[in-house]
Amino acid sequence: MASPAVPLTFGRYEALFHVASGGMAEVFAARLSGPAGFEKLVAVKRLLPELADEHFVTMFLDEARLAAHISSPHVVQTLELGRAEDDGALYIVMELVVGVTLYDLAVGVIDGALGQLPIPVVAEILAQAARGLDDAHNATTPTGQHLHVVHRDISPQNILVGADGRVRVTDFGIARAVMRSTKTQVGQLKGKVAYVSPKQAKSLPLDRRSDVFSLGVVAWECLTGRSLFNTGDPIETLQRVKELRIPDPRELRPDCPEELATAVLWALTRDPERRCPNAARFARAVGDAVPNRPSTRKLAHFVQENAGAALSGIQDQIQQVSSGRERTVMRPAPKSSAEGSRIVPAAAETGTQPLIGLPTGMHEVVSGEEPAFTSPPAIAGSETPTHAGKTPRPPGETPIAPPVVPGGGAGPAAAADGQLRVLMAVGVAAWIGAAALAWYTLAG
Repeated sequence: MASPAVPLTFGRYEALFHVASGGMAEVFAARLSGPAGFEKLVAVKRLLPELADEHFVTMFLDEARLAAHISSPHVVQTLELGRAEDDGALYIVMELVVGVTLYDLAVGVIDGALGQLPIPVVAEILAQAARGLDDAHNATTPTGQHLHVVHRDISPQNILVGADGRVRVTDFGIARAVMRSTKTQVGQLKGKVAYVSPKQAKSLPLDRRSDVFSLGVVAWECLTGRSLFNTGDPIETLQRVKELRIPDPRELRPDCPEELATAVLWALTRDPERRCPNAARFARAVGDAVPNRPSTRKLAHFVQENAGAALSGIQDQIQQVSSGRERTVMRPAPKSSAEGSRIVPAAAETGTQPLIGLPTGMHEVVSGEEPAFTSPPAIAGSETPTHAGKTPRPPGETPIAPPVVPGGGAGPAAAADGQLRVLMAVGVAAWIGAAALAWYTLAG
């Protein structure tokens, strides 16, 4: 006789609804209840039980231990690490951020009436993200041991812009720190290829300046609406990271203040000794360049006006919970304490575009694999929907203009149509990791 479905719980936390899934974990919004009607909503990231081998467990534990030592209003807070009583699955309890990724916000703005992110908004988002990154870089243990954190995966997908007007850095799943048990192997690239620093591209030792470079790439792309290094081919993209002439943002965005362009190019200096030395200095440079940045309240209003369905969907689900309409997640009881399964079937995975500000690294980079960031443009006859006259793209992918090539001009597609946008993807593709590894083997 089959076991009845039971409510899904994580220790003290009751799962309310599913948020996203990926190759390594699934994420739920959950609730902690207490006396006198006390309630707190959190996010719970659950390691898939089928991945409960030593390597994945160690990675998951490393992420929880590291993130727990980072205290910042601009970093998603880690609250608790636990193990489920029914199937033994590990889970991390985190701050629930109602908002969207910078990636999703850019999609909403580019596809909307504005067409590009306003410069004051970009500057405020960058300044807050840089402060969070600096807090992570300076994190210590309770005994004062410096952790020497390097995030290694700064990208628009890992910068959250909350409906409260606060920006947070998330996903330290592949961060480097002195306390990690897992170590990156020689020839193994971790991070999104379009946002890695030159030293990452060469598989050299990293420090905080590597993250500053990655944030510089994010800044350049937010200002111009174009991809800086991304070509769709990982080997070409890595080569551009190493060699491409980086245009002044004003070449593509004439209204960009000179001081802001200078700050961005400082962060993008390939020589680490000449680059902006830390994220705090970058935050100050950006802030000084654009003094008329929006307040927290005005940034919150901007997010609510432009985030679209990605934000309204999660707000609607939270409203249903708040109004008393229970949405408790049910799961089949495991046959034994050692046997677990996905709560949401693999066919229903939604790891491309979470609706809540959560760690998007459910597709962690392991064994030489890394996320893919560029998909081929949609072709005639494909099933990819067309968005109100925009270039067709898979769900969750940002429309951006063609990458800039040496000489300052746009690629051939731009010559044919200056408004044509190429795709920047966030899925996982193992062949990219293999290709990157082959590149390092040949280059070495």
